Amino acid sequence: MGLAEDWGIKAIAFDIDGTLYPKRALDTRLALTSALHLPFALRYNAMRRAMRREDGLGGRSPSSLRSFQEREAELMYPGRHRAQWFIRKEEKVFRKPWERLFLSIKGFEGMKETLQEASGRYTLCALSDFPIGVKLRALGVEEYFSFMASSEDYGSLKPSATPFLAMLSAISLSAEQVLYVGDSESKDIAGAKGVGMRAALISPARSKVYSKADLVFSSWNEFRERVL
Repeated sequence: MGLAEDWGIKAIAFDIDGTLYPKRALDTRLALTSALHLPFALRYNAMRRAMRREDGLGGRSPSSLRSFQEREAELMYPGRHRAQWFIRKEEKVFRKPWERLFLSIKGFEGMKETLQEASGRYTLCALSDFPIGVKLRALGVEEYFSFMASSEDYGSLKPSATPFLAMLSAISLSAEQVLYVGDSESKDIAGAKGVGMRAALISPARSKVYSKADLVFSSWNEFRERVL
């Protein structure tokens, strides 16, 4: 009997980037693309940080991806009506390279086996800040997930409550019945705990981490042994 059963968990939800695979692997591949568009990349990262600060844990009413992108454009270029240009630029600099470069990414050791075992007993969900695209398919785990979404689809980035609550509504479970697993204390753990979910933090440097998560684990094999 693992912690999931002890806690009365019915579904386990996962962040993707940095949780199912080492995030540095994709960051390294994206470095050149970002360098070729450095002013845009720097402004883009600053905009996402500002959006998280603006929304905080409370978030806002759910909206569409298009509305989210229009908001991004306005934050980056206030009053300049650059939504169409921004959407094309974001696609060129980030979204298309992610799709192509991700095909060579490898998941964490033991991750696929853990998800396969978990899928036999729990509803599995993927909730990521960035578009999911081919990621789960490339990692060979797409078949295990019943729910897949990006927080962008709902108009707010983690740790906003908006995407977490939208996921709960979609799978018809209460927050207490869901365990959320991620690699970021400020985005994943804070967001999940903020709506009442259990939370687990993956951190190779576990001994150096102070976390409000219900569980901190350093490998997927450890997660399988303790949770499932």
